[in-house]
Amino acid sequence: MLQLPDLEMVSEKVHQAWLEGKQTQGLTSRVSETGEELMVPYHQLSEAAKELDRITVRTVYAAIAALSE
Repeated sequence: MLQLPDLEMVSEKVHQAWLEGKQTQGLTSRVSETGEELMVPYHQLSEAAKELDRITVRTVYAAIAALSE
């Protein structure tokens, strides 16, 4: 069975890459539909906002698993 890195660790890295990309574009703020500021470190996000990053990672993991079958 394929061992993939820890979901939470990778989700944090995904968020960090997204944050750095937005900062490179000159953005300093990005607010969610609920009014939450998203351009903060991962540990400061609500669970709902963190789940968006987790969904991204789970989707990639599912694709990797499908390729390894």
